[in-house]
Amino acid sequence: MRFPQFDERGTLTTTEVEALRSLNAAFLAARYEWQTACTMWDRLRNAGELRSASTAFSFFEDAVDEIANGVSAYERRVALTAWRYAAAALVLGVTVLQRVAEAKPPLTAAAVDELCQEPTLGRLHEALSVPVADLVPERAHHSSIPNDREDTARRWAKMRDGVDDAMDLVLELAADEDAAHPRTKDEAAGCLLTQHCPPHTDPVYEGVLEPLLRLAEEVPFDITRVITKG
Repeated sequence: MRFPQFDERGTLTTTEVEALRSLNAAFLAARYEWQTACTMWDRLRNAGELRSASTAFSFFEDAVDEIANGVSAYERRVALTAWRYAAAALVLGVTVLQRVAEAKPPLTAAAVDELCQEPTLGRLHEALSVPVADLVPERAHHSSIPNDREDTARRWAKMRDGVDDAMDLVLELAADEDAAHPRTKDEAAGCLLTQHCPPHTDPVYEGVLEPLLRLAEEVPFDITRVITKG
């Protein structure tokens, strides 16, 4: 698992480090399963295009359809699991990063526990609005990543826009389903994505899950840069 080495006697508390490490392991495990499910789905879709010659029997097509239905359900389940833990990891990570950068007291155990829960879309949007690019020290001049700070700010802004789009989609789905809630953008901001992704609709996480996973994985390393000032 990709996670930096922290000195637990240092800037971070044991509770903060253990929570970050556990969430990291959780969303990476779900990420690998999600990627596998996506590969399986692509393989089945290609297999489905290889229709057998026209006969009175359709066992091949029936088998592919049955398997594909199971894979589709599994893909959505692991994707939502990955979202839940990655979103929590990002919100907790950004909170820890900001408090370290601003030399604030460590988080209490209760605060850590709360931040380990899946955040609402609005809370995730707030975390993505934190100027991480400005809080993290610039890399050395010999860095192989040109315009690193600008690139970081751009990727975080793009992810924030993606979450905003997800809130709009939650509203559209609620209207299509004639649901009583949510009906406004503020209500959508108070929603959990995992509870507003009906299995018979296009997934709300489409297009935003992968960048979320990347940012959630990067945040612990950003924290180490703040601690070491480079």
